[in-house]
Amino acid sequence: MKIRWLNAFTVSVLITLLSLYIYSLNLPFFKLLEFKAYDFKMSLRGTRPVSDQVVIVAIDEHSLKREGRWPWPRTRLAKLVDKLTESGAAVIGFDFLFPEKDIHLSLEKVKNEIAKKNVSGMNREKLVNWLEEVGDSDSRFADAIRRSRRTVLGYFVYTTAEQAAEDSAAMMGPKEFTLLDFSQYSMVQSSDQSITPDFLQPIYAVGLSLPSLMDAANSAGYFSFVPEHDGVIRFMPMVRMHKEAAFPPFSLQLLQEATQLSSVVRIFPHRVGEIRLGDSPIPVTAEGDFLVNYYGPKQTFTYLSASDVIAGTVGRLQLKDKIVLVGASAAALHDLHTTPYGPLFPGVEVHANMIENIFQQDFLERPPWVPVLDVTMILVTGILLGLVALYFKAVGTAILLVVGVGGYLVCDYMLFTRLGLWVHTVSPLFSQFLVYFGITLYRFTFEEREKRFIKSAFSQYLAPAVVDQLVENPKLLNLGGEDKVLTAFFSDLEGFSSISEQLTAGELVVLLNEYLTEMTDIVMQYEGTVDKFEGDAIIAFFGAPIDFKDHATRTCYAALDMQKRLAQLRSIWKKKGRHELFMRIGINTGEVTVGNMGSENRFDYTMIGDPVNVAARLEGANKQYYTYTMLSEFTYELAKNDIEVRELDSIRVVGKKEPIKIYELLGRKGEMADHIRLILPHFREGLEHYKNQRWEEGIACFENALNLYEDDGPSLTYFERCITFQHHPPPPDWDGVFAMRTK
Repeated sequence: MKIRWLNAFTVSVLITLLSLYIYSLNLPFFKLLEFKAYDFKMSLRGTRPVSDQVVIVAIDEHSLKREGRWPWPRTRLAKLVDKLTESGAAVIGFDFLFPEKDIHLSLEKVKNEIAKKNVSGMNREKLVNWLEEVGDSDSRFADAIRRSRRTVLGYFVYTTAEQAAEDSAAMMGPKEFTLLDFSQYSMVQSSDQSITPDFLQPIYAVGLSLPSLMDAANSAGYFSFVPEHDGVIRFMPMVRMHKEAAFPPFSLQLLQEATQLSSVVRIFPHRVGEIRLGDSPIPVTAEGDFLVNYYGPKQTFTYLSASDVIAGTVGRLQLKDKIVLVGASAAALHDLHTTPYGPLFPGVEVHANMIENIFQQDFLERPPWVPVLDVTMILVTGILLGLVALYFKAVGTAILLVVGVGGYLVCDYMLFTRLGLWVHTVSPLFSQFLVYFGITLYRFTFEEREKRFIKSAFSQYLAPAVVDQLVENPKLLNLGGEDKVLTAFFSDLEGFSSISEQLTAGELVVLLNEYLTEMTDIVMQYEGTVDKFEGDAIIAFFGAPIDFKDHATRTCYAALDMQKRLAQLRSIWKKKGRHELFMRIGINTGEVTVGNMGSENRFDYTMIGDPVNVAARLEGANKQYYTYTMLSEFTYELAKNDIEVRELDSIRVVGKKEPIKIYELLGRKGEMADHIRLILPHFREGLEHYKNQRWEEGIACFENALNLYEDDGPSLTYFERCITFQHHPPPPDWDGVFAMRTK
């Protein structure tokens, strides 16, 4: 049994609420899909222009081929720092860690090399060059860093004991904290200075470069990435805490050195409130994560080969006042990561993207109100789709769904590219598709089942157009029956019993099927309903289950076309030597009860009521007047502007006390057989004489009509009645009504 309150709209509301619940769970699967949608939007946006402020000095394949395999002697790195300083770089950032002494140039190494080499055989120039190469490289590198007064080093952070245990270089004692003391945020504003917020991952341990190098550097910042579960780097933590000290990342430390602006972080008990560089805000999540707004695939920024800088072929023209990042781009150095633009992305260029974002104030944000927008979109799209489903078919709803999805994707992409807003893509679309498939499933389970029932129940006796209307609006059917004004149609074959006696069972079936098929097709052509077949009789009605204001006219037109088609069939049958069939039709209009009637498991869509019985009597009354299509005054009153008739009589049918005026249907308005048109004035005049008991004048009129058309049945009927009444007058109270004695 169908739940009455359940419809497409209520289904959509329920599923929308389910979507909101799923959204609130923040399931890892949907989170991953959102990330993939974010990556797709990022890659679809393509490459964007960058300023020339950030330059990457790369340890690339060219440098390795020219300078030798990595790691290089620290003296060579010292030379690189000196060259960058001489070229006027604003700041130099090393995206490398130097935790151990130079393996190339230790003192023991120098002694061994002297023992191996024939020093006495060297000229002065070669000896000087060699000694420079094998000198105290770490000290020379530290001196170069100190002289530059613009170098920033990086360090690793470990946020758990497990991570620290995996690396023997990880530690965090007073000594390490002292080395990093100068690398804290310039200012930390907190609502409670004594509490380290638990939503920020603490610095459990660090991996630092040599103390001499750390002492020489202007500052340091952590360059540890935190990829998502799929291995893609999308966020960078902008603040890490050790006890009550807050530390910035490598990229922000570089900008702070380059601009000489202070870095400020505000920390509340449950979120990071704000991060600023000078007066410029840096948007972060509540957990302090910065969403990297990538400018394109790898090599989007300016790359210079480190060997070219050392050789002096690249200098002030390319490096003056630039933020210089020294990092690895060669695959052999294993500093390649996965970003929304794909794998094999140099880690140093991730930092370059962050620096460019902050420097240009070019951010991707997910403000606190964006989740509210997500919830609103889920609610609005789900409810709108439910409303649409109330008025559109499945195909129409699907088209509107595609339009809605396309519109949302366009808006989503525009917000992403034009306003730098990252809103959820998957959740609202998931909600729309879930609502659509829920509605579709509901329709298939309930509404479509009802439609299949209607098609199955009515397709055999309703016109396809009517069935389609019922399928679209099942409420037109009152399955318990309803009172309705409609036009009933009864037809029967003249003398069919005697014809059937002359045919075999097979011949009878063929003839009857051909006749019934042709006649039924015409009924359905006018969107009538075939009630039933009773042998050769056809019972039908017009005006239910679909309302037609012109149901009386439709019935008359159908009767005319049926008689016309039967005349054509008689001509065909006559040529084939088969029996000819003549059909009598009775038509009446009135209020009847129509609907599905019968038992709970077996029923028919049928009509009952007194007007139905009258139509059946009119079909039989044709015998009295030798006519073939008769209609009542009730039908005539509704269809008189569309048909041609002649009044036949006023009769009192069996079982009825009130007389009924009856008419013979002659044709559509303006259409009538020529011989009928000729005799009609005589017939009408004779009928008036008959009603006024002027039998002799009536006989003359009907005789004139028969002289013009001897087969006119009504004229013959009245000719005989006038003669009878002339010799046997009716009683004094005769009212001119003819009483039917048989059905």
